[in-house]
Amino acid sequence: MGEYTDRARAEIVRDNVTRRILYAIFAVITVIAVFTLGGFAVLVAVVGLGPVLVLIVVIEIYCRIQNWRHLRVAEDADADLDKLRPEKSTEALPADVIKKLRNRAHQAQDAGEPYLAADLRLAVATIERLDRDT
Repeated sequence: MGEYTDRARAEIVRDNVTRRILYAIFAVITVIAVFTLGGFAVLVAVVGLGPVLVLIVVIEIYCRIQNWRHLRVAEDADADLDKLRPEKSTEALPADVIKKLRNRAHQAQDAGEPYLAADLRLAVATIERLDRDT
C-alpha cells in the first residue's frame, strides 16, 4: 500500500465510525421518546422511520461512492509516485516529480478531494524546499 492510499483508508474508516455513531444516537433518541411519550411516540416513530431510513440509505450510497472515488485518486497518486521513484537516488529530477505532483493535486482538487490535494501540495512544497537546500 502507498502512503496516500493508507491515509485515505484511515479517513474512510474514521468517517464510517462517525456516521455509525450518529445513527446510534438517532436510534437511542427514538427509543427514549417511545418509552417516555408512549403510544403517540410509537406512531410518530413508525410513520417517521420510513423517510429517515430512506435518507440513511441515500447517505450511505453517496458516502460509498465518495469513498471509492477518494480511494481511487489516492491509489493513482501512489502508482504515479511509485513510477517516479528512482532505482538510484540520482535518476529522477525533482522538477519532474514536482510537476507530476502538481498535476495530481489539481486532479484531486477537481475530483472533489481537497484533503488529498492539500497533502500533494504539501509534498510539492517539501520537495521544492529540499531541492533548494541541496
